[in-house]
Amino acid sequence: MKNLILLLALTIFSTVLLAQEIETLKGQEGDWGLSINISGIINDIRLENDKDANGNYMVFARKYLKDDVALRIGLNVTSDRNKWTTEDSLSLASGSRALQTVDSSKTRFDFSVLVGYEKHMAGTKRLDPYFAAELMIGRIGNTKTDATTTLKDVTGTDKTDFTRQQDGGFTMGLGLVAGFNYFIAPKFSLGAEFGFAYTYMKSGGNYSESTVNTPVSGSQTSTFILGKQEQSNNTIGISSTSGIVLSYFF
Repeated sequence: MKNLILLLALTIFSTVLLAQEIETLKGQEGDWGLSINISGIINDIRLENDKDANGNYMVFARKYLKDDVALRIGLNVTSDRNKWTTEDSLSLASGSRALQTVDSSKTRFDFSVLVGYEKHMAGTKRLDPYFAAELMIGRIGNTKTDATTTLKDVTGTDKTDFTRQQDGGFTMGLGLVAGFNYFIAPKFSLGAEFGFAYTYMKSGGNYSESTVNTPVSGSQTSTFILGKQEQSNNTIGISSTSGIVLSYFF
């Protein structure tokens, strides 16, 4: 009798553990989830983060508010700082040779934030379909370009400094997403998303250009230009969220 009671207790305990394992296979209230996209096919498969409307990669996460409701969060901060140098040997009109060196740099700082509401439908133990709505707001940073050109020959060095500053812009988007997670292991899923979005982008605005030339001999000269150059576009169609998604919840 004691052995029978013990066996029955172990059976009930094992059943409870199994039920708990089934219940925790998917993300649940309080869980966080991180996702990355899978792109490419066969030998070109690669993992990459989702992108915002500016083409910058975002860190994407979910926070389960309830077992069937999740908050979608995306964040991008991009600081673009590029520097490069080129050198060329030139023939001058005088017949002598000169070394031309161009030192250039370009800087821009972008950021964007995405917030969405995700509703999960009744699925199976492993299949987890959902729908979502999301809002994205982003800032395109001002662009500054500097270039210093030196032309050095036997007579000395001619130097030209060029600076251009261009206003940035902003983006905003509204999207609807349909997707699913298929849990291949507890808290670990492979799924897909299809997004349809409206995106508005405005870039550019006022700009200024200054050029200062310091010749080998003679007086320094400079020019300064102010202008305006901007563009805007509206896009309705498949968003950058579409694709195969790998997710882990914890």
